[in-house]
Amino acid sequence: MLLSAALPCGQNYSVTVQGQGSECDSIPSSPAFLKTTPCVPRDVTTYVQCEFNMGSVSWGPSDGAETYVAVATGLDGHTHQCLTNTTSCTWEDLHCGEEYTVVVRAKVDNCTSLPSNSSVIHMDPCVPRNLVTSVNCDMKIVSLSWDASNGTNLYMVSAEGGYGSIGLTTNVTTAYFSEFICGQNYSLTVTPHNQHCPGHPSAPASIQTWPCPPAGVSTMQDCLSSIVMVTWQPSNGTDYYTATMQTDSGISNVCMSDSNKCSVPGLNCGHNFSVSVTASNQQCNVTSSLTTSLQSVPCVPTNVSAVMDCANNTAVVSWSASLGAVQYSVTAYSSHSNASCQTSDLTCNLDNLTCGSRYSVQVVAMDDNCSSIPSQALVFSSAACPPQNLSSQVNCLSNDVTISWDATREAEYFLVSVTPENGGSSESCNTTNTACSISNLTCGNTFTVEVTSVRGDCRSQHSQTHSIMAAPCQPQGIRGNLDCVTNSAWISWDAAPGADSYTVSAVGGEDYTANCTTSTNTTCEVEGLACGVLYNFSVVAKNSECESQPSATIELQTAPCSLSGITAFPQCHNSSILVVWDLMEGREGNTVYTATAEASDHTYLSCNNTGTSCSLHGARCDLHYTIIVAASSDQCSSLRSPPYRISMEPCPPRDVMVNASCEDHSALVSWTSSPVAETYHVVAMGADGHVHTCNTTSSNCSLSEIHCDQQYTVFVTASHENCSSKASQNATLNTGPCQPDGVSVTFHCNNQSALLSWMRRDNAVDYYGCAQAENGDMLYCHSTNPTCIIEGLDCGTVYNFSVQASDGTCNSSFSDPLQSGAAPCPPDAIQVQLMPMQTEIQVMHFSWTQITCRDTEYILKLTGSLLGDSQAQFDLSSYWTNRTYFEIPLPCGSSYVATVESRNAAGTSDPSVPLNKTTAPCPPSGVVYSGNRSFATVSWNASVFATTYTVYDNRVSPEAQLCSTAGLSCSLSNITTTNLVITASNAAGESEAKSITNVITQGRRRRDLSEKMPDNGGLSAPVLDVTQAMSTVIFVEWSQVDTASHYSLIIRPQGSSHEPQELMVFGESIILTDLSPNSTYCFSVSARNAAIRGPESEPVCVQTGQGLPQ
Repeated sequence: MLLSAALPCGQNYSVTVQGQGSECDSIPSSPAFLKTTPCVPRDVTTYVQCEFNMGSVSWGPSDGAETYVAVATGLDGHTHQCLTNTTSCTWEDLHCGEEYTVVVRAKVDNCTSLPSNSSVIHMDPCVPRNLVTSVNCDMKIVSLSWDASNGTNLYMVSAEGGYGSIGLTTNVTTAYFSEFICGQNYSLTVTPHNQHCPGHPSAPASIQTWPCPPAGVSTMQDCLSSIVMVTWQPSNGTDYYTATMQTDSGISNVCMSDSNKCSVPGLNCGHNFSVSVTASNQQCNVTSSLTTSLQSVPCVPTNVSAVMDCANNTAVVSWSASLGAVQYSVTAYSSHSNASCQTSDLTCNLDNLTCGSRYSVQVVAMDDNCSSIPSQALVFSSAACPPQNLSSQVNCLSNDVTISWDATREAEYFLVSVTPENGGSSESCNTTNTACSISNLTCGNTFTVEVTSVRGDCRSQHSQTHSIMAAPCQPQGIRGNLDCVTNSAWISWDAAPGADSYTVSAVGGEDYTANCTTSTNTTCEVEGLACGVLYNFSVVAKNSECESQPSATIELQTAPCSLSGITAFPQCHNSSILVVWDLMEGREGNTVYTATAEASDHTYLSCNNTGTSCSLHGARCDLHYTIIVAASSDQCSSLRSPPYRISMEPCPPRDVMVNASCEDHSALVSWTSSPVAETYHVVAMGADGHVHTCNTTSSNCSLSEIHCDQQYTVFVTASHENCSSKASQNATLNTGPCQPDGVSVTFHCNNQSALLSWMRRDNAVDYYGCAQAENGDMLYCHSTNPTCIIEGLDCGTVYNFSVQASDGTCNSSFSDPLQSGAAPCPPDAIQVQLMPMQTEIQVMHFSWTQITCRDTEYILKLTGSLLGDSQAQFDLSSYWTNRTYFEIPLPCGSSYVATVESRNAAGTSDPSVPLNKTTAPCPPSGVVYSGNRSFATVSWNASVFATTYTVYDNRVSPEAQLCSTAGLSCSLSNITTTNLVITASNAAGESEAKSITNVITQGRRRRDLSEKMPDNGGLSAPVLDVTQAMSTVIFVEWSQVDTASHYSLIIRPQGSSHEPQELMVFGESIILTDLSPNSTYCFSVSARNAAIRGPESEPVCVQTGQGLPQ
């Protein structure tokens, strides 16, 4: 019998068969065991690991399954099978770009379940292959192409390089980039994408972009070799460069290089080239955007010629135009000197050629940068040199002249011309020698001599003009007459041409001669002739070279002198002369003798007497007199004496002038000389009584060591033998001012100036101040007052200051130098930074401004007192330092004055503006804590310089401020700590904390309304209790006091300027509602009645809260 039944999947069954009858059932058969087919796997889920080409599937467990078979089938039908006893499976060999359908079957023994619902695995796209890059050089575009890859919806193309990255997305297999930078290497990759997986990037493809265009193209030309060096800035991405030089006419030159320069030899001369540089790599050629111009070396000038201008010793050089030339330089070389000129024309004048030289001339063409090589040399000769060092020798007897000169190079012969200055006919000679003679020059003439060198067709310039004086002509027309008084002869003649002076000679016999000389007159007095002698007179004319032949002679006979000798005596300052003689033998006693005197101005005086003397009246000073005595009225008779010569006293010197010499304190006194004076005596009398004198035989005299700042009266007397003149008219000499004294210097450091002051000088109208530095630099100032400001001093320099006075004519010597330095200014301001107090010592960091002055040092000085005690003073200072800060410790409670001084080699400044400060105060002393558990008062002694006292709760960190006051006590309430400290503070800081001892803390305070009665039976102090109902609402109550009719509640705001408020309360409590938030109030109460007021209770302090928002 076969029975069937539908069994659930994945179950194990035990099957027995039992027969059933109408009455009984059989015993069950032996069991048979069976398994149903595994259940179909459920919850099949696929996964993909894109980056590893791995796919996986998982499912829920199937009842009855022992193993599972997962199959992934691709679109092209290929499969990947996985057998596992777990509920997942992974394939590592799936194909890129595929879409797999995955089903799972469960197996047990030989049974396999139906396939599960399928699930799909989408694999990542295949990696793109065969990337190909190319560059469009003209468009500056890079293109990239690749083979299509399976499973790809779009491609992401990435380019790395060029200082960044560029990306684009495309759904085709070609990409174009226009943003690439020149000269860069880019790495291009393609990454495929689909909606399920990003693919792996392709292998990179490299591409080098077009070269960057070369920049900074410049040229450098070697003008001698015509080699041009082209340089440029290297450009990125370039393998090699090509420099191209091209003219408008098509001439082209190139050079190539793999560096940033190359050279081009042998450019055609005289052309303008346009220079560009092309950068090349395997992809592109890129030419520089800007071209550079280059002018090649000008061509060498040709057809050079020279034409000599002999008269001016210059040459005109000409040539043909050179291509590329802007101007030309012409140089002529010789062994003696060179000559040159420059021009933009085709001719040029060579001036100042050296005479007698052979020149080699060359022309160079030039542009703005280069010069050509010189043209072929052309040789020419300059004009011969003019003769030098002309000299002449005149033969005074024959009036022949010989002219000579130095030999000159290159001269073939010489031409000599002798021309009279009065316009007569010229004489000349032609010679190859260096001397020439001219005969029989006209007497009395001056001749101009010129010598010229001749060379070929060229004559040199004339030699320097030389003058020749012929001998003077012989004087003519000589004549004469005698002066019997002076026994002299007056000889005159006609002027002789060419004469500068004349000499008259008188010869009498063998023993008597006399002469006289005159320079301009044609009359001369021959003095000192002997009596009774026949004289022959002749005249000779002279010039600087020659004497003439003597003139014809004339004869003059002097009268005899039979009267014996006479004597004359000048009467000084009496205008008379006493003449004394001896009587003539054999004459009668009544013979009248006449004395005649001829003065040097040819005036006469006479007197007569029958005796042996007479006086000549009317004689004048400064005259020489010649006197004779005659016994006859005929002065030329033989009855006369020999002449006697005397001089009167000198006249008072005239035209006295005084010239002071300011430098050496001397004065030169001068006057008009007297014809008779032998010596002069000069006297200068000063206003201070000082007298200077000097003696001299000349018409001037120097007074030395005269005093400064004085007025002198100067006069001169002249002397002759025993006579002196009267004094001259007085002259006044004002000497220069004395050097200033009392010099002082005040230096103004703020503007680097110095105020000089000194004592005023009476005669001074100007003053000049001077400051001389050690290196010799000088600074000056000028003033009409006895003060002067010198500006521009160099800070840190030591100067010697001096002052010079001037009266407008003379300057005094400089005052004795006063040495002073341009000391630095003190710092403008001092600042102090205060450090916290430690062990009752406060360190103060002082700083100040830097002074702009070399080698400056500073010193900080502090003076002050300790704890306000005038008997406990201190004086401190730093050392000299170049720093602009210094730290000094001071005890607490100190007052001080701080100043800073600066110094250098020039001196020390004044102190800076003082800084008056104090240190932080010392901790308060005498601190007393008093009170009960609910209220306490802390009191203390004043601390010097303290402005505020603060009590802190030191139990917490940071310390909690409990009260702060300017007074000497503070009320505390609700005290919960025994660790209380107090500090004193001011603007300089806070003292160290001082512990408050004997503090009683408050636990939970019990209401105690008992009162303590005073011993005297009066009103007692209530016991106060304060409760803070709300942030700004306070309930105040106190114990009842017997016999009190009412109470006074005192409200004291803490830390404010408000006065305490007093409220009258009938009863033992009050609610306060108008208190300010965030404020501290202290309350106390006292009992009152009609007769008395009891003591205040111990105060209780409360801190109000924030308050209600508005």
